[in-house]
Amino acid sequence: MGKKDLEVSKVIDVHFLPKYEIMQNSNKSIARYPVYDSNIKDKNLAADLKSKVFARMKVLKKRENELIFKAFFFPMLYLSFYLFALSTDNYLTFLLCYSLMGLMVVVIFLNLIHEVCHENLFSKKHYNHLYMLIFDVLGANSFIWQKRHVIFHHNYPNVAGWDSDIEKSKFLKVHPNEKGKWLTKYQHYIIVLYPFFLLNWFLVRDFRDFIKHILGKGKFGPIPPIEYVKLFIFKLLFVGYIFLLPIYLTQFSVLEVIIAGILMFFVAGVFGLFVLLPPHVNINNQFPLVEENHTLSNSWLRHQLYTTNDLVEENWFTRYIMANFNFHVAHHLFPKISYLYAKEVTEEIKNFCIENGLAYKSISIWKAFRDHYALIKSNSADESIWEQNM
Repeated sequence: MGKKDLEVSKVIDVHFLPKYEIMQNSNKSIARYPVYDSNIKDKNLAADLKSKVFARMKVLKKRENELIFKAFFFPMLYLSFYLFALSTDNYLTFLLCYSLMGLMVVVIFLNLIHEVCHENLFSKKHYNHLYMLIFDVLGANSFIWQKRHVIFHHNYPNVAGWDSDIEKSKFLKVHPNEKGKWLTKYQHYIIVLYPFFLLNWFLVRDFRDFIKHILGKGKFGPIPPIEYVKLFIFKLLFVGYIFLLPIYLTQFSVLEVIIAGILMFFVAGVFGLFVLLPPHVNINNQFPLVEENHTLSNSWLRHQLYTTNDLVEENWFTRYIMANFNFHVAHHLFPKISYLYAKEVTEEIKNFCIENGLAYKSISIWKAFRDHYALIKSNSADESIWEQNM
């Protein structure tokens, strides 16, 4: 492991994130990671915030039973909708069941898969890893997604070339300083295809990341051979029970089943956009550049605050169904704390930021969507609003 990699590991550990794995290949680092600015003032601020949050956590009543209940109830609900779809003779009912399955994919992801990814569901790490296989059953590849999410998105949000969440499409220019493609000037029209991003993710992107590794262009580190086997087995399983099995077990035609499957992806995609777009990708947040000496200009703490915003919406739906997705700053600063306590953690963060003059942003979800469109529209133009406003 190189000196720069050790520095990254230390910076991450200092700012109270778990020690994420450093990718290696043949005992040599395959990527030189950007290093955050490390200054005493921000280190002390991070330590103070950590102390306040952990002190608050000690007096909170434990709520883990809610997660255990959801861990069994939500997958059973998904299975029930599927079995009902196979048993019905009414095509509209069949479509409704597939639509509800699409909703449940997002609900399971938010409440459970995202939690086990950060090892917040079960106390034993092995149980969390086993539960991640549910994500594979739902059509995704848990191995590669966990690397994209934990290693890259959490460590480098909104950093071009490092945040995998802003690299979903080669046609979409999200980072203002990225080089545009031939379709970039039309990208504010292409966003109508957003609801189908899950179709691309499940059926294309996972394979692409594995292939990139084979070609020596990947940055996910060594991929064990068993993961290639799991990739194909679970993808075939997903296609089998979503498309093939209903064709043979129901009276519906091939086209009708395919339409239902696409509808499932569409519903999940629309629902997912309300979670994935608002927290980072809009004109309220910064999109830092890696400098020539492979450093980032801010400390890790400030970077997370500059690139992330919360949402003002708060109700029973955001709490119990959407897993407190509106409190996203808390999740980025304390990913090892379950979303069950995100409201209280956010209160500490907000007060701390006000007291210390740190950035904290909370906007409405509708403003987040409008400002996302403003970002995409600006990036499609030759003259960017970022250049005008800086």
